[in-house]
Amino acid sequence: NALINIGGNVMALGDKGGTPWRVGIQHPRAAAPLATLELRDGEAIGTSGDYQRYFEVGGKRYSHLLDPRSGRPAEGTQAVTVLIPPRPGAPQGHFLRGVGALSDAASKPLFVAGPAEWRGLARRLGVEQALRIDAAGAMQVTAALRQRLTLLAKDVPVAELP
Repeated sequence: NALINIGGNVMALGDKGGTPWRVGIQHPRAAAPLATLELRDGEAIGTSGDYQRYFEVGGKRYSHLLDPRSGRPAEGTQAVTVLIPPRPGAPQGHFLRGVGALSDAASKPLFVAGPAEWRGLARRLGVEQALRIDAAGAMQVTAALRQRLTLLAKDVPVAELP
């Protein structure tokens, strides 16, 4: 039983004494957790945000996440977290299920897609459990992920999406 944390990605192997793991999701603008999330065996979460690798010029934040449509840093999103369930047919307890890579690969385009396109892109990618923090700090979260999320930052407006 273990949690594997590589950068913004966390994968669960087994459980924590018969209960799901609880992992924290970093608040993109505060030195405190935004929420905790229940993570079960074989699942992985991936988060992409503008708060780890960035620089500021004239009070404007520029992140490392580039929008290929413009060639400039993506705007309109502070963070995106996705949860990827175990892949069908993968051996139970098998480390190389690919969910960690999928969580990383899915969070970045959803971040770049921006407010108008992220949810549709998530559906096309088969991502049912996701949350997005917009430029103003409000959260949009899918209903599937919301039921597993414990919000710790009480000042964050939350909109639940189908």
